Amino acid sequence: MNSLSAYLDKRSLRIFCLGIASGFPWVLIGSMLTLWLKDAGLSRSAIGFAGAIFAVYSINFLWSPLVDRVRLPALGLLGQRRSWILLAQLSIALLCLLISTSNPSQNAEYTVLLCLFVAIASATQDIAIDAYRIDSLPEHNPEMLTAGAAMATAGWWTGYAGIGFIPLWLSDGILAWPQIYCLMAVVPVLLAVITLLSPEPPAQQRAEAQQEAEQSYL
Repeated sequence: MNSLSAYLDKRSLRIFCLGIASGFPWVLIGSMLTLWLKDAGLSRSAIGFAGAIFAVYSINFLWSPLVDRVRLPALGLLGQRRSWILLAQLSIALLCLLISTSNPSQNAEYTVLLCLFVAIASATQDIAIDAYRIDSLPEHNPEMLTAGAAMATAGWWTGYAGIGFIPLWLSDGILAWPQIYCLMAVVPVLLAVITLLSPEPPAQQRAEAQQEAEQSYL
């Protein structure tokens, strides 16, 4: 397999789409939230305090064993990886709709709390997406591993900077922030469709990898 074909491989393209799903929530709780709080008249210190919700991403390892081993009811039929990714994406879509009903000028704490839940769902999604990428790519194929890592990074920046341009453009006198958040709920729904259409990585390969890792610590 040459380098170009590795990037055009279906597995790499799926990882690119999952990278978009991983980067997009940062728009919701980053630039969009900051500008909305600023327009609502909050102080810089209050806006800076809201930025503390990003700390969730640094502690998601605390519940990564849960995502790795707990099988979700009903959604678990999709497989261990896809079920958690889909749950996170649908949760983010629902939270976008809830955020659109909030008013930070009257109750900023509620808006920030909802964005905290977005961060938790997003951090959980990152765990499942990383596991999906690892399980999907052959361990002994360096070209595919390199392409997968590159596509994941490119997808993340596409979700963050590429799609992130849209709400900022709409906020320039075209739509109000609640309407923009409502519109952004469409993005994780579309990404959820891609998740449904993607195959679950082989469970046997994952089990063998876990067994080898456990034996290495003995």
